[in-house]
Amino acid sequence: MDEPTLIQVIAQVARELAAPEAEAEALEAALVHVREQTGAEVSFDEEQRVVVRWPAGGGDAAQVAFEQALGDVLALARDAIARDGDVTLGPQNFLAELERCASAARWRDRQLSLCVFDVEGLTLGPGIDESRLVELVGATARRSVRQGDVVGHLGAGRFALLFPRAGTFEARAAFKRVREAVALLDLDGHELACLSAGYAELDDDGTGDLLGEALTRLHAARVRQAYTGPIGPNSPTQPLAG
Repeated sequence: MDEPTLIQVIAQVARELAAPEAEAEALEAALVHVREQTGAEVSFDEEQRVVVRWPAGGGDAAQVAFEQALGDVLALARDAIARDGDVTLGPQNFLAELERCASAARWRDRQLSLCVFDVEGLTLGPGIDESRLVELVGATARRSVRQGDVVGHLGAGRFALLFPRAGTFEARAAFKRVREAVALLDLDGHELACLSAGYAELDDDGTGDLLGEALTRLHAARVRQAYTGPIGPNSPTQPLAG
């Protein structure tokens, strides 16, 4: 297959995936389109890398360039449409998205960071519309981060922010914006506050338990906050004995 034809296939796939109405099914449709136009079978390996199997074998310069371009287009499309950017993910969906992003980062640029934080003053329980409160905080957080970042609710008053292609420095700056935005919320006279956060970043070798590390650092930050934060008789973070 000549180079101009391969370029046309890439262009068509990009147009389909960039359509405003494109959803997750568009990724599978793109793979079908590639097979119909080139005869090549396209799939993803365990680390989410694109694998192209040509009917007569591959390896020439045009085919290698096509594989690289196709992989980049599909990775970009997954970031854009594999999740609904207007939704605060629940615990299971957030963990699945964390794993997906970690797999992508391992073969791409190894950049991925995570921030876990608790929202003080978020009352959840019988008679409380938990979904409304969680979504309000989640929507506030989403407005404070980048379009491709992920906001999740891990349960009770705990939330998480996932930052593909960003490190801890960017995560800290984003959490500062989230903290300031959440502090402006007024839920029936109850003020909310994000006092502490735990951060984790994908290791240089692409390994590590990001969520476990972030939770450990959140706990350490809460302990520090309890002994160094502002003293007040009604502060829930102050120890009973000094």
